[in-house]
Amino acid sequence: MNRAWKLWAVEIAILVGALLLQQTLVRWIAIGSIRPDLPLIAIIALALRRGPVAGLYAGMAVGLTLDVYAIDALGANALSKCLVGYALGFFEEKRVKSMPAMRVVFLGMGFLAHDTIFYLASGFHAHAFWMAVFRQTLPSCVYTLLIGACVFYYTARMSHREA
Repeated sequence: MNRAWKLWAVEIAILVGALLLQQTLVRWIAIGSIRPDLPLIAIIALALRRGPVAGLYAGMAVGLTLDVYAIDALGANALSKCLVGYALGFFEEKRVKSMPAMRVVFLGMGFLAHDTIFYLASGFHAHAFWMAVFRQTLPSCVYTLLIGACVFYYTARMSHREA
């Protein structure tokens, strides 16, 4: 098996692992209803590494998988995750050299865009939308950014060691 196929296999395993951890581990590390979005971290990391098309496919695959569990807002996860993966893929490593701190900024922008798209696609309007943003999105964004910062720092150190 050549190197490119091995990289794709590892990236798919990371996406599947993020989904599994989201469904199992996150319940124990949640603070009330505030939970980090591990699959979104994996999608954004993949999009920043591989580009917009890979981000789109990863977002669609993960979003459709999560939509299996979301009876009320069918399709909202797939729509929000694939749009964020595609958009942030334009900040790919080959085009934009970014340090881990900048990747965390991209993660924050992606998280806020994701939740905005998700809530609007789910039918949240006016007061319910703003309540969800202030009570759920902003605290979850901070939690996701903390975990994402650790992930991006670790991956930067690992790739620096390989070089």
